[in-house]
Amino acid sequence: MSILVNWLESLHEEMNVADKCSRLRNRKSTCSYCIENCEHQAIEISGDLILIDTKKCTLCGECMIACPLSAIKGVLSDRVFNNGSLIFDESFTPSLKELLIYKKRGMKSIQVGNQLNQDWETVLNYTNEQLQLLDESPIGVVKKVMDEVLSRRAFFSSCQTEGKQLAKRMAPAAWKTEKDDWNVTKYYPDYQFYSVDINKEQCTFCQACFSLCPEDVFQVDDNKLVIENQKCVNCTSCRDVCSEKAIEVLSDIKRKIEQFEHVHLKTCNDCDHTFYTFDVETEKCHVCVNRDPDWLSPY
Repeated sequence: MSILVNWLESLHEEMNVADKCSRLRNRKSTCSYCIENCEHQAIEISGDLILIDTKKCTLCGECMIACPLSAIKGVLSDRVFNNGSLIFDESFTPSLKELLIYKKRGMKSIQVGNQLNQDWETVLNYTNEQLQLLDESPIGVVKKVMDEVLSRRAFFSSCQTEGKQLAKRMAPAAWKTEKDDWNVTKYYPDYQFYSVDINKEQCTFCQACFSLCPEDVFQVDDNKLVIENQKCVNCTSCRDVCSEKAIEVLSDIKRKIEQFEHVHLKTCNDCDHTFYTFDVETEKCHVCVNRDPDWLSPY
């Protein structure tokens, strides 16, 4: 009996925020994708916590799709597919990111009874422009055919499709979500969606961005700072933690390219610790530069 109860409870699993959320990892984070995309004002920030008001939440899943780190878990129940087509529904408007992901999951078209509304048409046109940059075929629009009489084969095919949809709706929420399900970079590994720009004159190479970047975009290899732009999802973690305001993330869809900057390995004149810097003339590490000379060295 307890197994049945647990299963029934799992069908109604609420939206929840995973530890990967940049707000939970970084007190300086300004990420607000989930809040901006929640039409029901069901999400708020309280101190170091992100709270979801279950009384306001409709489980629409918009926050789950919008999160760049795929850190919100839940069920997207109002999207219906049929033979590789997303069924048009006026109750929501898909985002660019959503359609790009559906495309790589096998969606080829949007199925509509009459015609798309203006919001859907705008998103679809923009998505197809981006798909061209990604060397992908466009998403089409097909008419929904209403047959009065189904052939025997069509009848069983229809039953099979409806059965799969029912099974999907009845499956526990934990079965429906996978790691990085809504991380768009996972689906286009040969492309980058953003470029990370570092102002070398302002950057002290403190490497705070290294430690807080959840996607490991930054690496130091053989006196080179390597920036793997194809991993960037614009979660704002690096930009927010940078005390020098030296990082900017730019929207830039194109084939991934290797980006690197030369750095110099130096020994600090004050503390004798090694450090990296863009400026070959720098003689002190960023800690000693900012340390009051009357303070004891932290090393």
